[in-house]
Amino acid sequence: MTTGYDLLIAGDLDVVRLRVALCRINEVPLDEVDVADEDAEDRNWQAIVLCTFAPRSGDIRWALDVYVTEAAPVRRSVAESAEELAVELRVPVLYDAGGVRPSAYWLAAPDGPRTRARVYDGPEEGSLVIDAVERPVALLPRVRVAPQPEVIKDHPVPHPIADAFDAVLGDSALIPVTGDELWHATTRLKAWEALAVRMTTGWPPDGRYPRDFYDQDLEVRDQLTRTVVPAVVAVPFERAVEAVDAVFRDHTTAAGPEPGRGWWWGRVPDPEPWS
Repeated sequence: MTTGYDLLIAGDLDVVRLRVALCRINEVPLDEVDVADEDAEDRNWQAIVLCTFAPRSGDIRWALDVYVTEAAPVRRSVAESAEELAVELRVPVLYDAGGVRPSAYWLAAPDGPRTRARVYDGPEEGSLVIDAVERPVALLPRVRVAPQPEVIKDHPVPHPIADAFDAVLGDSALIPVTGDELWHATTRLKAWEALAVRMTTGWPPDGRYPRDFYDQDLEVRDQLTRTVVPAVVAVPFERAVEAVDAVFRDHTTAAGPEPGRGWWWGRVPDPEPWS
């Protein structure tokens, strides 16, 4: 199976060095690596590794389109390829972080571990701007360093307890309609369980969780207390909330009660993921 991936180069591109690097990374002979610009027609289309480069403007100087056929003896991930190319080419190399947010990228640099990067379209057509990185990158001194918490909520997490309650609704022939109380009940239950799942799985995707996100989840739990569902599913709903509460309680520690607020406001994760 052919593997394809796109890379962005934040710096000058040495085409000879690029070809040699792709040869080494994929462990193929040099004559099995074809590297050419996007307008080239005379190419070795049967090569094991095909790389097309195209100029860009702004912070991103070049875009690479790489294809590796199944004839390659090793299968490198896009992350591995980007990290090795960054070292070989001596420039930052970026790749799509996946998910639903088009601005979310990973940046591999020759001077340290990869970091998150936020990439936006620039003012000129076809230009790309690196808005921020999460750790300083020596080769990008003008790019600001800033956290990128938006990727946390973009990361999907399972909610099996809430899904089981959805099944109960189906058995009862109850269908939530967007905006009605039953829809709010299922939405809040899933959000509350998402916090519990994040706790038990190491706070994906990057092992951290801002305090304001945590407080927002506690407010969701407040809303669950006031949520009303049809009597026929009231008991299953209460049991679902209690099941998520139990997970939350097991993975938090007492931090002192907050007068006038639910017991969940008096508990925090240990260790705190926002520290």
